[in-house]
Amino acid sequence: MSHFSKIKTNISNIEILKKTLKDLDFNYNLSNSNNNYQDNDFDNNNIVVFADNLNDQPLFSFSWNGKEFMLIADLYLWNLDISVKYFLEKLSQQYAYNTILYQSLKNGFKSKVQTIASNGSIKLVVEKWHSNL
Repeated sequence: MSHFSKIKTNISNIEILKKTLKDLDFNYNLSNSNNNYQDNDFDNNNIVVFADNLNDQPLFSFSWNGKEFMLIADLYLWNLDISVKYFLEKLSQQYAYNTILYQSLKNGFKSKVQTIASNGSIKLVVEKWHSNL
């Protein structure tokens, strides 16, 4: 028996969400009314996520509620090799990283060094040079 759960996130930028999904090796389609996660709140800002192939069965989706994206998944049929909690942690971390990188580049900084520590944390060093000529 399917039961779709809606899990609130702090994700609000669709372009950064799409990049984050690609970084985590997921494929996606923008949703329409003919998908398996049909919902009255869907519009063109919703994303259906697949594992390897867009012809596969959808894994989960993100629904825009006007403020942020909500993860929609059938937790009973969750078939990733990781828990939902761990997935949300990795998604949030990668989304935060991409947001910081996007805002840094937008404000004239350049990415200098990116390292991933043994505990999974990410260190990003950016720089910006000012000329006082």
